[in-house]
Amino acid sequence: MNPVNFLLAADIDGTLLGNESGETLFQQFASRRAGTFTLAYITGRYRWSVLALVNQGRLPRPRFICGDVGTEIFDLDDPANQIGQAFAAQVPADWDLDTIYRLGVGDGISRQEFEEGQPRFQAGFYWDSRPESLAAFNERLSQLEGIYIQASYDTYIDVLPVTLGKGSAVSFLQKQLGFTPQQVIVAGDSGNDRQMFETPYQGIVPSNALDELKEFARKPWHYHSPYPAAHGVLDGLLHFGFLENEKN
Repeated sequence: MNPVNFLLAADIDGTLLGNESGETLFQQFASRRAGTFTLAYITGRYRWSVLALVNQGRLPRPRFICGDVGTEIFDLDDPANQIGQAFAAQVPADWDLDTIYRLGVGDGISRQEFEEGQPRFQAGFYWDSRPESLAAFNERLSQLEGIYIQASYDTYIDVLPVTLGKGSAVSFLQKQLGFTPQQVIVAGDSGNDRQMFETPYQGIVPSNALDELKEFARKPWHYHSPYPAAHGVLDGLLHFGFLENEKN
């Protein structure tokens, strides 16, 4: 497969970060291949937090930041952020954070406080990791339509509009940018990346990924690398034919 012209949609923490030598190699890869692929960070971080990592030299500059667990898209090449505006416009007018928080809080589940302010389209909860408290949470929210619930790290639960999320963000970018599904690669390491692996896109799971993702990402188009973090992402790109003679 021609390595030119593809979309790499990758989580940050534990996927691109977490291994210093891998971070360096990924920076070198992005520099060598500048202009030959589109890079999108699909993350739970705020946009400013991602930009701080870019400014510190830990991450290459992306074209897109899909922050707040994929509920916001920011096009760094477009001051008007037309793609991001169109993505957000998919949220139904009746999206109601207050109702989600009211129903969600219960035994073993408490409201998450966001230090930088409540995201528009992400209701966050702390979870005590018990399956029964998660089941009760899902039952309480079952009366609501148009929501997507994801648990991760045995600690967090996010409730998002069903039209948004990490997988939805990647799918939206793929269509907006005119890539075929075969030109898209996703990479992640935890349960809040699961939605990306519910897509038909080729997926990379580094060796340090949590079991909550490893056990789910078992489709034939998912690759489990024996290498950690960014090493694993580069190895996955090589596996899928998007790199040739790249060493990690």
